Amino acid sequence: MIDETLDPRLAEVARLLENGGWAAEIFDAEWRLVWVSSEIKALVGEDDRDKLGYGRFLFERFMFEAWSSRVTEKSRLDVIVNQAPLILYEAPQHLELMLEAIEGEQLDTARAGPPMKPPPLWASTLEFVQEDLPPVPVNFVVARLTDENEILGRAVIYSPGLPATTLNLVARGDAEMFKRMARLVNPGRHAAAVLFADMQSSGVMSRRLPSAAYFRIIRAVTTAIDDIVIEHKGIVGKHAGDGVTAFFLADDLGSRSAAARAAIEAARKIGNVCERVAQVEELNGLLAAEDAVVNVGVHWGGMLYMGQLVTGGRLEVTALGDRVNECARIQQSARDGEVLGSKSLLEHLMDEDAERLGLDPDTVTYRAIEELPDADAKAKRDAGSLPVTRL
Repeated sequence: MIDETLDPRLAEVARLLENGGWAAEIFDAEWRLVWVSSEIKALVGEDDRDKLGYGRFLFERFMFEAWSSRVTEKSRLDVIVNQAPLILYEAPQHLELMLEAIEGEQLDTARAGPPMKPPPLWASTLEFVQEDLPPVPVNFVVARLTDENEILGRAVIYSPGLPATTLNLVARGDAEMFKRMARLVNPGRHAAAVLFADMQSSGVMSRRLPSAAYFRIIRAVTTAIDDIVIEHKGIVGKHAGDGVTAFFLADDLGSRSAAARAAIEAARKIGNVCERVAQVEELNGLLAAEDAVVNVGVHWGGMLYMGQLVTGGRLEVTALGDRVNECARIQQSARDGEVLGSKSLLEHLMDEDAERLGLDPDTVTYRAIEELPDADAKAKRDAGSLPVTRL
């Protein structure tokens, strides 16, 4: 929402930036903060105008917790000193505030050089910090906003510190699922349905087929499974070989019943995924539906501890808890394209969701995993008494 007190000309720029999903700020002609985009508010975890430093000088706002806790100390000082000649040229009255913002560090304007007329646009980099994750570089561009010969202010626009070719790869992911993943930046407990899926005969195929052909099959199967999870508003978890993990959070689906239904609907489609993959033209003759089936297990976790796992080499959502391990054992006990669901999952279904699935939780019968003919010793040991049914 754009502040009605904002200069209409700056408000129009703010609307364009907001509608484009940019992480951006706008400062007035005297370098006082007058607008912050919703994307930045979400990143810093603050939307209170006073705590964001509305009306304060550019460098002064760095003293506010919302900003100081999100930028590394070195990065903050570098930005202040390196930008000082350009900022103080237009706002010399803020010199004392700038010196206060560097909190007594042995830095002054002499290090930065004398004030210098700023160009219409310039760029720099800072290091952004989020929770206990490693700092990441963020590029920003400062653009002058003018109306004929009048300087209205400056727009500061931020973007990830990645080359466009790399961003192009990242952008190929599903934006809505990434938003669901982003909400898990703070690890915590969540109610969710858990799904495990794995190809039954992948080992046989890997030995029978050329490596290139086998790779195409695994890529096609994994892509198809991920698409099904995303279609049902789930979050794709770990991939291990041809195995996939997924989570359907009650918070994302609107209720526990909706999350359970989404997991079951996705599981049923995944169970038939090889039929779809076998029809892919480039795999013609390599994969027959009867030669490769996907076995699926779905379970309920009422208190899963979930969060992002971020390293230099990957970004994924993971969950910890006994229910995750039990779901893996459910999946391992399924055979020949079975979808096995736990009693605890089905009993979270409300009447309407159960009806849409063609299920009646009040009449479903179950078998303990230890009674299943294909349950191995590990499944019996870890989840032998868990009641499951074929879906």
